[in-house]
Amino acid sequence: MNAASSRRTKWTVDEVVVVVDTKQLSKLHRPIIIAHLSFTTMKLLAAALLYYLSSCCLISTSSGFTARSSINTPPSSSCRHHYSPPTTQSQSSTKLYNIYDDWSTDLLSTSSSSYTYDDLILPYCDEETVEQCLEEFMDSDYGQTMFGRHDMAANVGITGTIELISVEGPECTLSLIGKFWHRRETVLGKAAMYLNARLPELTSITVSSPEDIQDFEEVTDEFTGEVLYTEDKRSPDFNGDRETMEYQGLDPDVRGPFPPSVFGSGVKIIPT
Repeated sequence: MNAASSRRTKWTVDEVVVVVDTKQLSKLHRPIIIAHLSFTTMKLLAAALLYYLSSCCLISTSSGFTARSSINTPPSSSCRHHYSPPTTQSQSSTKLYNIYDDWSTDLLSTSSSSYTYDDLILPYCDEETVEQCLEEFMDSDYGQTMFGRHDMAANVGITGTIELISVEGPECTLSLIGKFWHRRETVLGKAAMYLNARLPELTSITVSSPEDIQDFEEVTDEFTGEVLYTEDKRSPDFNGDRETMEYQGLDPDVRGPFPPSVFGSGVKIIPT
């Protein structure tokens, strides 16, 4: 085969397509001679040729031959990089370590935390970073007792979640959707404090509607305006603890729906 007479040569063997750059092969000083061989031998030859080209770093692509490289190609500069908190060896590879829990328990900058207060403040404020902070809050260990995205909370009738409506300069608007065991103003307050700690530029964190933070809603007749009944927007008091703590003059939101000693078991508290 004359390498000068043809730039590329193509052989097809039993649906195996081999495209060879004859100029590149001529530079390797290893000429390939194709004789009239049997069909089986041709298949073996095609496989051997593919292996030979791979070992020589000549891989055929739609745009021609390219050389393989073991060097990792850096990501494109056009990619957007999200903030990723550091992880420790003791953490599960399937769960991102959450800065919210350390912040809420005053463990930042201690030996018990992988974070410092310098890690807490994000460098810029936009919708993406606000949503990131809300995800950290909802996916934290504390958030497992508050939001319906987690099985433990969903199993007792909690369906609540927080959604971002808009970020306009230093003002952020949220929406509370679904049923919460906690008071809705507690949910908003926890989210607002964390957002302000992470994004000090935010000076106003509100809800889209005053009804978002009301635990009860009056249902009225559309013609007369008469109050027909009052709807309880809270999730069910599945074990009676919320009512018991309110009767005792305690704030149920301080403890949450699950007793710490039996986290998630649904065991009732002992009235005193």
